[in-house]
Amino acid sequence: MSRLTKLILLYLAAIEPVASQQYPEAEWPRRKPSEAGIDEQALAKLQPRIGIGGVIIRHGYLVASWGNPEIAVQTASMGKSFTSTVLGLAIDAGKVKLDDPVHLTWTGQGELSDPHKYLDFGFHREITWRHLANMMAGFQDIDLFSSNAGEMGDVHWNYAKWQPGKVFEYADGAMWRFSQALTKLWNKDIKQVLDERIFVDLGVPSDRWDWVPGQVVQSTTLYPTWPGYGRYLDPPWEIGGKPVRAGPGWVVISAQDAARFGYLFLRKGRWKGKQLLSEAWISQLMKGQARAHSVEGGSAYSLNWWLPREGVVFEARGLNIDWKAVSRISVVPHLDLVVAAIRTNYTARSQKEAEEIGAGDRDWLFRLIAAIEK
Repeated sequence: MSRLTKLILLYLAAIEPVASQQYPEAEWPRRKPSEAGIDEQALAKLQPRIGIGGVIIRHGYLVASWGNPEIAVQTASMGKSFTSTVLGLAIDAGKVKLDDPVHLTWTGQGELSDPHKYLDFGFHREITWRHLANMMAGFQDIDLFSSNAGEMGDVHWNYAKWQPGKVFEYADGAMWRFSQALTKLWNKDIKQVLDERIFVDLGVPSDRWDWVPGQVVQSTTLYPTWPGYGRYLDPPWEIGGKPVRAGPGWVVISAQDAARFGYLFLRKGRWKGKQLLSEAWISQLMKGQARAHSVEGGSAYSLNWWLPREGVVFEARGLNIDWKAVSRISVVPHLDLVVAAIRTNYTARSQKEAEEIGAGDRDWLFRLIAAIEK
């Protein structure tokens, strides 16, 4: 095949979704990788072998999978993007604006354990919904108040320590406060909000996915290697009689259904002709609003989505607690691509190797992108 012919085929593959806008029914329709413009030999080298399940979706077709994509398990921090989606729906419905102070909706008075936690006290008065969704609310990372024994800090510690909007801090304590405030805002279980406004249209019944309540995380040993994890999830665990879901994550979902959620974002909030989530919301999350710094250079962050290459990819991610696997929903608009994977090690070729090398994520997604672009 000549280079020109290959480029023409890739171009036709790229413009196809504009015309067809393929959506899944009960199952994802399938195509061979080569029919979706993916180098099959390169993909074979990249396809993970260790993981609960994963799928690669291009142009609305399932072109590769591993493990069992129908198994639903807890996905750690990947669920943060579900929390911010509940906010996006509230903004679309005119309930709040992104830069509204959160205390106008909920102060926590009489419900939070201590007055210094009230959202109309101290730094909390300045916290907006945007601050919570961008990890800029002034809360401390839970790692910073763990004792040497690994026990979580006392629940009295879960409050803003510095002025909002100044510092990016990956703070699950703030995400918990976020989910409490959202429950008050909707006066409804926020899983029910997503069921009624998103998942029913995606073809995912309410009993096929779950969202662990905060009280369960607080009272259950989810991570044996991290004693006391979850103690920062302070009461109230119900607001107005509605359970508060664990805003920091812990969505229980399969790869095939996580892919539907990601595909909704790829299609700019539209599903089979119905606008479920505004295009304006998705356009905002594709632009970095905060930045997590690291020795590798860090990553842009926006509305609880990571932007490892701003303008190229955005993704929701969750690492299991002992760093051996990653759950992800990765969206690559310019390639019409979604990757959804549950607890997958992307480089290990055996369970033993996975235990030795850790999460194995590294640059896997960008090697997959390169295999499609070449």
